[in-house]
Amino acid sequence: MNHLKDELRRTFTIYALIPIFIISIIVFILAFAYWNTNVLERNHNRLNASCDMMSTMISNYLDNANDIAGLCDMNVLRDNKTAKTKMYEKLYQYTSMIGVHTDFYIFDAQMNRLISNQIEDPEFAELARIADWGIIGQIKREPMAPIFTFTNSIHRFDSQMDLIIGKAILEEGQITGYVLFVVPAAQILSAMINPDVHIVVKDRYDYMPICTDDFFGAAMNKMKPEFQHANGYFSFADTKYYSSKKAILDGELMVYAFTSIGGIVSQLVNTVMILIGVLIILSVSIVISVKKQVEEKTKMIDQLVEAFSAVKQGNLDMRLHINTNNEFEIIGEAYNRMLFSLKELMQTNHEKARATIISEIKQLESQFNPHFLFNSLENIKFMIKLDPAAASKMIIALSNILRYSISTSSSEVTIQEDMEYTQSYLDIQKYRFGNRLNYILHIPEELNHCSVPKLLIQPIIENAIKYGFHDCQHMLVEIEIKMIESALILTITNNGTAIDEQSLNEIRAMLISPANVSQHSGLYNVNRRIQLMYGDSYGLEIVSSYCEGTIVKIVLPIHKKQ
Repeated sequence: MNHLKDELRRTFTIYALIPIFIISIIVFILAFAYWNTNVLERNHNRLNASCDMMSTMISNYLDNANDIAGLCDMNVLRDNKTAKTKMYEKLYQYTSMIGVHTDFYIFDAQMNRLISNQIEDPEFAELARIADWGIIGQIKREPMAPIFTFTNSIHRFDSQMDLIIGKAILEEGQITGYVLFVVPAAQILSAMINPDVHIVVKDRYDYMPICTDDFFGAAMNKMKPEFQHANGYFSFADTKYYSSKKAILDGELMVYAFTSIGGIVSQLVNTVMILIGVLIILSVSIVISVKKQVEEKTKMIDQLVEAFSAVKQGNLDMRLHINTNNEFEIIGEAYNRMLFSLKELMQTNHEKARATIISEIKQLESQFNPHFLFNSLENIKFMIKLDPAAASKMIIALSNILRYSISTSSSEVTIQEDMEYTQSYLDIQKYRFGNRLNYILHIPEELNHCSVPKLLIQPIIENAIKYGFHDCQHMLVEIEIKMIESALILTITNNGTAIDEQSLNEIRAMLISPANVSQHSGLYNVNRRIQLMYGDSYGLEIVSSYCEGTIVKIVLPIHKKQ
């Protein structure tokens, strides 16, 4: 016997798609992780380098300005060339140690230049002679500590600002001069500029003194709010970026690093699409190849699927004819035996269920109230003496009732047959109660041949008479039958004593209960028989209200008896 299972296992091992997909996903994840790590690493490295450069440069110049201010004696520098030469050497030494070309100045209190490596005075010096403006004004307000600020030139039209570090020269608490270092913006940008990562330096007031690309700026040389709050991956103006930021100099400055990843993402997407295309082509080729191999070995599986689908749809007559001399032949034989056993079992269960329902219906039909029979015989006994003719009619009516109730020919009768029985029952009750009981029948002739369960209305009338005469001297019973759409509606109305709310709720609960534990066996039996015969969508409804009496509505399917 061929071991089909082993053959399929070898085929799917050779042509498996799962390993290819797993490997492709792993490669994609690793490639994305590498790309993401590379972007983050270059961004953070550039940010840290820019932060280190800015903080080191500004801190060193603050210290240098403080040192120079402490060494300066304005009177000596003004009159002694040797002292001035040594101060030049000191200043050149400081600027060369930092490694960034820097302009330095020493002014007296009237902003006259005493020492500088530039021929002309800076713009802020000219303005300071007019008013306490810019860094000179800041130094005058805080003469004890070195300070730094950024300023742009009125002769330049770009947004970049020069870095200025300054300190007041004090003698006996009075300002006698100023030490100033000016780092041009171009020098800072040359150290920060990078084709992959853009650097932006922002102060506490959101101004952007240093920026490698003006795209990040807004009006008044302030940084765009969208970039200020960005952190990590984000999009702006259809361009994707990665952003990181870091505060330096105790929060005085915030340095941002932006990496534009739009082009990289496009390349990555194109690469992924190419890989997906190759993967699809490879997968299709493998699927076609596997399909050709497996189709020859799994024809019997199609037969099994078709057979089980037929069983699922209720077709139990389909048989399998498999002669493959392998495991499928065993499965086919087992399927045929199972189907035969299943049909036998279903037939047996159907017969048992039908017998059980018929037995229960017969039992419910046979539950004739003995009190009615006893009361009727008592009435006949007295009527024989008082009115023999009426007694004779009562005996005939009672015999019709008994003959009808014990008949076992069918559980369904026509409305005409059941109403004849019901009318005999009402006539006997009328002999008993006389003018205190009256009834009206509204039954269209075209409905006389509709089928209804046997003994359908009598238990409801019996219940009405039993409970309705408590506080009622004259009772009227109305029976109306009509057809509404696809349903037959029987309405039994009496104007007797209404059912109280608690009892009504108990009756309604009893009607939907699978077993009757109440004393209202007549109503329960009628409802139970209807649902056993026609289903749970049919049955009995009851409504009762003070001064109006009780209405019982029975809903049945429309069946006409030929």
